[in-house]
Amino acid sequence: MQSWVTPRRALGWATVVNMTGSGAYIAGLTVFLVKTRDVSVAAAAACILVSTLGGKFGALPFGPVIDRLGGRTTYISTKIVGGAATASLLVVTSPVVITGCLIVYGLFSAVGGSARNLVIRDIAPTDAKIYRARLRSMANTGIVLGSSIAAMTLALDVSHGAAACIAVNAVSCLACAAIVVAGVPRQVAKRHEAAGAGESQTTPEALSVWRLLTRPRLASFLMVSAVFSLMTPVLTYAVPLWVSEYAYPHDAWPVGMLVGTNAVIVIVLQVPVGRIVDRRDRPDTVMVLAGVTLGAGLITAGTSALLSGPLTLVVVWLAVVLTSLAEVLFSAATTELLFAPELANHLSRTSSLFAFACAVGEAVGPTLLLAVALRPSAMGWLAIAAMVWAFALFYLRAASLMRSKETAHTTVAA
Repeated sequence: MQSWVTPRRALGWATVVNMTGSGAYIAGLTVFLVKTRDVSVAAAAACILVSTLGGKFGALPFGPVIDRLGGRTTYISTKIVGGAATASLLVVTSPVVITGCLIVYGLFSAVGGSARNLVIRDIAPTDAKIYRARLRSMANTGIVLGSSIAAMTLALDVSHGAAACIAVNAVSCLACAAIVVAGVPRQVAKRHEAAGAGESQTTPEALSVWRLLTRPRLASFLMVSAVFSLMTPVLTYAVPLWVSEYAYPHDAWPVGMLVGTNAVIVIVLQVPVGRIVDRRDRPDTVMVLAGVTLGAGLITAGTSALLSGPLTLVVVWLAVVLTSLAEVLFSAATTELLFAPELANHLSRTSSLFAFACAVGEAVGPTLLLAVALRPSAMGWLAIAAMVWAFALFYLRAASLMRSKETAHTTVAA
């Protein structure tokens, strides 16, 4: 194999291909269900919600399976099954079967995400956190490409364009699996397994999901992650509705500009911020800073309710910038925590727990934002910002207590 085809580059290209399909899938799925399969809007929303949460929750017991099969084998398998489940949507018409296909896709996507973290650990043993930040920038590039494909196909024909989005995702899943098969050799995972076998006398046994939840630091991390995950529906749901309904109802073009701003910030800043966090002893400060920045973004969005005209768009744009910075900080901090040495032996399980916690926040977020923030007043945004800051303060306090206990334990041991 040529020297330029390294496992790192192969996984990078696989990430771009996979997320290109995901970007098209996300943009086209609801339209496909409503326009192509004649599912009602409410039923489509419920179907997507159930499949997402069901998939994330169903992935929790798969940690031992991932450890047994290895990250590479599991990741390849999940992409193949996910591609088949997506392709099935093009031929089935029953709402029940469609929901089943979506649950299968959601489940194997969640398991694949956990397995991918093991692949990252195997091919980047010394700088997994920095490499993961680079992959996230590439993933966002793929999402932008996929969203652009969806925009073009839907503009040509809504029904057939939505079906094309589903087909693109199915092909991208299979192409991702093929790239990993060809570019990430089995020996990489075997080397890690051999190293683990040599350290088995000193490496603690991987804990179950339920025992991991009894760890105070991990439990507080997951709780706060669920709350901070509100930033996703803020950017993809609340801000577009806020702009179109209240801030600038005259035209729809600002929504695309604001979404593009988020993509550019994540693509450009994720790796530099990841390097900064990697040089810190603890990422807790960055986690708290992510919450503070998110709260500032929410307050800024609410401030736009007090303004009118083009100035409103400037303020909303600033809110998107702050929320996007919070997203970058949050991703960097959570990566540092997930790949921390004390959790290294539980990576498949902690990855699944983290994915489920974020899924809960992203699922509850739209309802919360609709009920509280999306009103012609700044008070709802301020209330949600206060909640986010309260959890940031809680995490700061919890992290401080954990550090105090660790320091006391070290002193006693010495």
